[in-house]
Amino acid sequence: MQADTANDPMNASGPLELSSTALAELPLFAGERMDVLEWLLPHCRIERLPPQTRLLTPHDVQDRAYLILQGAVQVRVGTHDEQLIATLGAGQCVGEMSVIEGVPPSADVLTDTACTLIAIEGAALRTLIDTSNVVARNLLKLLARRLRSDNLMVLESLEQKALSERRARIDSLTGLHNRRWLSEHLPDTVEQHHMTARSLSLLMIDIDRFKDFNDRNGHLAGDQALLTVAKVIGGHIRDGDQAARFGGEEFLVILPDTGSAEARRIAGRLRHAIQSTPIATPDGTSLPRVTASIGLAESMPGETAETLIARADAALYQAKRAGRNRVRINLPGDAVPPAGPFTLRRTPERRPR
Repeated sequence: MQADTANDPMNASGPLELSSTALAELPLFAGERMDVLEWLLPHCRIERLPPQTRLLTPHDVQDRAYLILQGAVQVRVGTHDEQLIATLGAGQCVGEMSVIEGVPPSADVLTDTACTLIAIEGAALRTLIDTSNVVARNLLKLLARRLRSDNLMVLESLEQKALSERRARIDSLTGLHNRRWLSEHLPDTVEQHHMTARSLSLLMIDIDRFKDFNDRNGHLAGDQALLTVAKVIGGHIRDGDQAARFGGEEFLVILPDTGSAEARRIAGRLRHAIQSTPIATPDGTSLPRVTASIGLAESMPGETAETLIARADAALYQAKRAGRNRVRINLPGDAVPPAGPFTLRRTPERRPR
């Protein structure tokens, strides 16, 4: 037996006929008395609209709500409708909050596909909500369902935003923190250690003759060398230590609660591990091993993060001048790099590679 769909407002085929029976099939009016729905009929009309038709806008009080029978609508905010905040489908209603409050809509609502809707006059809907517990209850259920959906979308959006922010502070090649993270994190770390009179040391690590390595083996091999050194650094620092790719072939390691003596031991282990670790391409082809020079500085009372980096960089400069593949310490009163003041935002031309 074929079902009778002539009066089914959710049916996508066949004629749509607005009747009290058809209204009773909609979630908003489920369980309502037929005489109430008969009263409502003259205040409703069916509209068939093509895609991208604007139903509601914050610039106009239309005093009507829409029930979606077929198709879907988009809810957008922004000057040029650029931000999609929800897509609503069959059985949902739009514009009801604007009708209840008597204010313009808070967002633009446009048809996403060809749509069939029931437009309900605002005054009739307000009267029905005031006098019918059934419609008021059904509307609360619809709004609660939409609120749950909106909350899930907001939560997903916040999670995506947090993920994007984390990725913006991670170096895409090595997986270590990047320069942006360092510029945000190191000044606070230095200040906290000064306030609590705790030791803090910094290691500046630079792969020796990296340009020559790239020239001989190619930039893809250079990337593999950077990735290998980054893994060595990450695998040989302690819990609580933090490593960042400073730029190019340079890395920086923050050693909290660590004086220069312990920092020098850590630097020595890192230097030895770097020169001892094989490097290979993803297909297993062996590449030449690399060495690294390391500069070390322990934070002095009152100095800034940039000064601390400059002193670690000065020690690195000395390690390069002394023959590379070694550790040097910058002590209070030692010189800064010949290139002059050092900042977190730029890398001066300074040392032999």
